[in-house]
Amino acid sequence: MTRPTPYEEHLETWLEEGPNVAPQGLLGSVLIAVPKRRQHRGLFGLGRLLGGLTTSARVATAIAAVFLVGVFGVVALGFRGSSPFGGGGIATASPSPSPIATPLPTAMPTPTPVPTIGPCAPGDLAARITLWEGAAGSRIAHLELTNRGSASCDLAALDRPQLVDGRGAVLIDSAPPAASASLTIGPGGVLTTLAEDGTYCGPATFAPVTVAFVLPDGTGRFVATPLSPTDLSGVPPCLGPAGSDGHIEMQPWAP
Repeated sequence: MTRPTPYEEHLETWLEEGPNVAPQGLLGSVLIAVPKRRQHRGLFGLGRLLGGLTTSARVATAIAAVFLVGVFGVVALGFRGSSPFGGGGIATASPSPSPIATPLPTAMPTPTPVPTIGPCAPGDLAARITLWEGAAGSRIAHLELTNRGSASCDLAALDRPQLVDGRGAVLIDSAPPAASASLTIGPGGVLTTLAEDGTYCGPATFAPVTVAFVLPDGTGRFVATPLSPTDLSGVPPCLGPAGSDGHIEMQPWAP
């Protein structure tokens, strides 16, 4: 009986342990045995090689050959994957493109609303007489008007002036003025005017005498502070028959 070679002994040991486990020295024995049979070429050479082995050795040799091919294939693939020039190998994740920053929409500036300027309220207007002077039977009052409100307002340049006494009685009235331009007076703003009256032939008056102004739209009137609490210098003389109507008029308000 032919004595098995070390190569065959390793193969048989491997078969006993199972084809998933390679005994130590198996690959070495195979590599040593292969050069001794270089004259066997191709598939026919491999057949002659297997023909000289036992059946179990033939099976083990075939399995070992497959195992070696798998090992060398894995190694070759590993080198291909690690090569910086190869097209194959382990796939690497491509870097994600950096997100393009979307510009935030520019907020449109909110226009500042322009306050609507309305007519002056009588309670926001403070008038006062600064001087009375007489001329040819007439009396002329110098007046000053201040806007005491917190907002600008519009005032007609011409109002309806009246001469009034201390009891509030109207001594001399005037007709409503014709349409006129308006003035805008801001908070704390001051306007001035002159009011002239003449010919008063009515009953006795009560001090103090002053001038009131009726607003053209009929919303009210404001009364000027008299020159003094006892002042009667604004009453003109009677230059006509008893019961004659007097007259009073004003110049436009001006800054």
